[in-house]
Amino acid sequence: MTGLFVILAIVLVVLYLNDAWRSLERARKVARDVCARAGVQFLDSSVVQTGVTVERGGRWGLMPARTYRFEFATDGDSRHAGAITLRGRRVRVISMDLPEGGRMLDGEPPARDSEESTR
Repeated sequence: MTGLFVILAIVLVVLYLNDAWRSLERARKVARDVCARAGVQFLDSSVVQTGVTVERGGRWGLMPARTYRFEFATDGDSRHAGAITLRGRRVRVISMDLPEGGRMLDGEPPARDSEESTR
C-alpha cells in the first residue's frame, strides 16, 4: 500500500512540474507577442514566476493562477518591467510599465464560474 502512495505522489509531482513548464512557455510566448505589439524589445531570459495561487473555476473546481514577471527594453539600455497572470493556460492580465510613465493593461475580464465550467 505504501508503494502505491509513493507512485501516486511521484505522478502528482511530475504532472505539476509539467503544468508549470507549459505555463512558463505560454507566458514567454505571450510576453514576446505583447512586446511585439507594443513595439519594444522583449528580453528572452527575463520571464520568471513570482507567485502561484489557487482559484475557483475550471473543470475540477480549482485552477492554478500563476503570475510571471518579464522585462523589456525600449532603447537597448533601460529595462522595464511587465507582468502576466495566467489562470490555467488562459491569459488573465498583462501589464507593462512603459517608460513614459504610463501602464499598458491587457487581458480578459474574469469569467464567472458558471461560464468557465461550460467551456
